Amino acid sequence: MKFKTQLTAKDIFKFSLAFTYLGSSGIFSAFMVLVGIVMCVRGAAFHEGTKYVFMGIVILVLLVIVNPLLLYIKAKKQALTNPVYQKPSYYTLTEEGIHIEIEEESADITWAQIWKLKHVFGEYILYTGKQQAFVFPEEAFGAQKEEISSFIENCVKTSRGNGTSKAGKDGAGAKSSKSSIAKYAKGNGQDTQKEENSEE
Repeated sequence: MKFKTQLTAKDIFKFSLAFTYLGSSGIFSAFMVLVGIVMCVRGAAFHEGTKYVFMGIVILVLLVIVNPLLLYIKAKKQALTNPVYQKPSYYTLTEEGIHIEIEEESADITWAQIWKLKHVFGEYILYTGKQQAFVFPEEAFGAQKEEISSFIENCVKTSRGNGTSKAGKDGAGAKSSKSSIAKYAKGNGQDTQKEENSEE
């Protein structure tokens, strides 16, 4: 099975949201939103609770509006200025793993290198390390959406069931060490925020 991706600002933004709000930091964000709501309610219940209402609103605005807006601005800037997002990436899925091609570079990673799989906001995020990931928007699967989605989930599940997953530890399985793509497969890539399409 083959498909092509070229992440847009929207794709990068959705990945950033997942990375920011669905990870360990997401628990803290959810807690702070709850604190903001409690402060607003408490402030409204008392005649002199204006400061509580104000602080609660500030917390909610920062987490619910300002932070997502900043993430979108950053995603848009990355899509326009980062060379990685100017190039299409080509993927071939096999029983053994994933073959990646970006212009003249290519590399292979095994399913055992997938440390974690997330399906959120219409994207499949395949982590090869705690801060390295391949991002596959479902739109890129085209007519093969169901087939490719099931194949990815089954291969990752089977790899875990066999106890072969080593991603994020020793990066075993990278077959093209000279390729910059292989750095992602080995868990030695750049910050996740810079890799979304660049798994590359």
